[in-house]
Order: sequence, then structure tokens, then C-alpha cells
Amino acid sequence: MFVILNKPHGLLVHPTDSSDEYTLRDFLIENFNISDVGEYKREGIVHRLDRVTSGLIVCPINTDAFNQLQEDFRKRKIIKKYKAIVQGSLRSKSGEINLPLIHSQNNRRKREVGKNGRDAITKYKTISMTDSYTLLDIDLITGRNHQIRAHFEYLKAPIVNDTLYGAKKVSELNQNTICLQSYNIEFKLFDKDYKFSINEPDYFTSIMNM
Repeated sequence: MFVILNKPHGLLVHPTDSSDEYTLRDFLIENFNISDVGEYKREGIVHRLDRVTSGLIVCPINTDAFNQLQEDFRKRKIIKKYKAIVQGSLRSKSGEINLPLIHSQNNRRKREVGKNGRDAITKYKTISMTDSYTLLDIDLITGRNHQIRAHFEYLKAPIVNDTLYGAKKVSELNQNTICLQSYNIEFKLFDKDYKFSINEPDYFTSIMNM
């Protein structure tokens, strides 16, 4: 019906026009009979994580599950939670960021806040703080491309090591690693409730102890 995968940072979810490297979609094709589940080159894919983001992703492996999960993502019925470490601190320990996003005018690889953009809502609360960093628990209400990354750049507290979004380079982390992890996902499928959760990666602890 579906599989839950813990995607490592550095791995693309599906092929792109500019790359033919190995992707999470290729892993699904190799291990499950999903050649007719979804559209070509995105078989079994109903949501994405950025290359630099790690964590949980749900992948339907039959058409009924695909159609139901795709519809539930569209209707925002899926609960997705992230942990992130941001540079510096935020004005409030918790809050809701409700700011629309557009393609960046200066860099087409990025998103940025813009009044005529698509609605984007991110809720957060502080777990812990140091002099340099803040560890956050994040509820992703909408799932726009680069949403969390763009929202926290706008608040002048970019995700640690996310140099595309204005963060300083952290020498201990490689360029395809930022401090953003999808750690919890909850959904209902065919009248059964599912909840999956994982621990934060070791490098989160290392960063917070720096």
C-alpha cells in the first residue's frame, strides 16, 4: 500500500531536467512494482523533500493509495512536522508565519516572500537555544517549495548551513546538508490512522553544542 522512507540529505526525490543522477524514485522503481503508480519519472511520489533536507517521506506503492494520499496532501489533511536549527534567535519563542511565496526575482532557484505569491503558512515553537543557534519544532501547514527555508530567511534567521538562503557556511557540514529534518508524519488511509516519527540526526546535537 505504501512505504515510509528516511531520505538522506543529498538525495533528489525524483529526476530533474538538469540531472540524471540516482534518485529516491529510482530506489522505488527497483524495489517495488510501481511502474503504473503516478506519472512517469514521479512514480510513487506524492510529496517532496529538497535535496538538502533529510527525513520521512511517504510513498504509495499502489494506485488506490496514490490517489488517496495525493488528494489528502492537496486538502492539507496530512500532518507534517520538521525540526530545524536556525542562525541566531527569533523575536518570539513561537509563532505562525503566514507570508505568500513567489519565485525569487534575483535567483530562480529560490523562493521569496511576495504579496502576489501562493499562500504559505509555517508554525513554529522553540525547543532550545544557545548564543548562536535556535532549535525549532515546525508544523508545515502548506507545503510550498522551499517554504521553511524562505520563511526563516525572511525572518533573518536562516536554516543553519543553508547558504542558498543566506546562512553562513558551517565547515563541519557538507554543502548538501542543512539543519532541516522531516521528523514526523501523520495521516489516515482507508480508515486506518498512521503516525511515524524519527529522532533528530546526530549532527543537530553537534551544532547545538558548538
